[in-house]
Amino acid sequence: MPHAPFYASFRRETVPAPGAGNVQIVSKYFIMSTLYKGIIFSSKTVLALRGALADAVRERRIRTAVVSNRSKTEVKEDLEADGLAVDFVLGGFDLNRWGQYRKPEPDLMFVAAAKMGLEPQDVISVAGSAFDWTASSLAGMDTVGYDPDGMESLIPMLGIGVEPEEPRDFGGAEAPVTGLMGVVVGDVVGSVYEHHRTSDFNFPLFPPRSKPTDDTVGSLAIARWLLGDRTRENLIRSMVQLCNSYPRAGYSHRFKAWLRSVEHLPYGGNTNGSAMRVGACGWAARSLDEAVSLARQTAEVSHNSDEGIRGAEAVAVAIFLARTGHSKEESGRYVAETFGYDFSPRLEDIRRTATHAYNCDVSIPQAFCCWLQSESYSETVRNAVSLATDADTIAAISGGLAAATPGMEIPRWWADKAFGMLKDDLKAILLDFDERYCRP
Repeated sequence: MPHAPFYASFRRETVPAPGAGNVQIVSKYFIMSTLYKGIIFSSKTVLALRGALADAVRERRIRTAVVSNRSKTEVKEDLEADGLAVDFVLGGFDLNRWGQYRKPEPDLMFVAAAKMGLEPQDVISVAGSAFDWTASSLAGMDTVGYDPDGMESLIPMLGIGVEPEEPRDFGGAEAPVTGLMGVVVGDVVGSVYEHHRTSDFNFPLFPPRSKPTDDTVGSLAIARWLLGDRTRENLIRSMVQLCNSYPRAGYSHRFKAWLRSVEHLPYGGNTNGSAMRVGACGWAARSLDEAVSLARQTAEVSHNSDEGIRGAEAVAVAIFLARTGHSKEESGRYVAETFGYDFSPRLEDIRRTATHAYNCDVSIPQAFCCWLQSESYSETVRNAVSLATDADTIAAISGGLAAATPGMEIPRWWADKAFGMLKDDLKAILLDFDERYCRP
């Protein structure tokens, strides 16, 4: 949809809107020349969702949300009391285990757009306070001021929203025991032990609070990209939308800031985030050169340092080699020689001296050594977690390598358990990717 240049300012101004008279709008970069697909209200301005506006929203399938500094429970109680309904509510206490996001920070607005399945520029915010104006503008959204006498002036700005997808029945779906499922299972098995480290090889499997984390969500965002249009823009869109839809997945502070920025510029990351999410590239590639190219593309959007790119390429290349018939030893030797890693340390030595470091130059040798010195998938992942380092990510990377290796399939009950923890949108991506790229 074309955009008409407006002005780079946060000032409120009254401007003419097509067919709507004069409307007060603020925009950081652009005001859309025609139609929006979603509306974000505050807990105050949602009172406008009545009468003709409510009818237009229903008829045109416009997505709606309330974003508030209040708790979700309080807002929902008020909506019910007022006879109002929106698609979902985001409250200031609902996002982050280390604290809460509150307007005027834009985090809630990015997450709301992602949950709508829309870009921020496709959403208009109805602001009732200076905090609302600032949060919306920082998220790159156009904003209209709340009129307590009625918001019918919004109706000409509304287009046709996103057609809701038919629910997919996963009742008979069987979890894969190879492919990208190796990353997911490793991530889930290690999730509890990232912050509760253990050096016990026989640690309990799937204790309470086990769950998919950022390793799984990032990997499936790239898998979704590989299933569609492989442009840089679509890669960023896939990562931003899916990752922002899971705001508590455990992203690093820098990656979280990248997700919730307007321009999504690379920040020179050298951490293992580029390697943990790259597994799908090794499965989708039709040649060694393509595995390298795809991995580089996925790293460069955020982790555009030599270390970050090298780590992603190493994992994708190893998966490609393993799944195309090369032995672990051949694959490990090639990666070590090509990318300059040392995979000779024994696991007992790594376990004794390892630190909780997140950079690729530390994490890649740890993950590869777990894979190369194991005889099964379960041994690989147990070795990874019991290193007592970055448990979920080392297990996700090494688990992805093992699941690409013939004879190292995931134990069936492990796969079923982790698959059952995925929400339907993640299951759909995983199964679609598996069907296209991971079956003989």
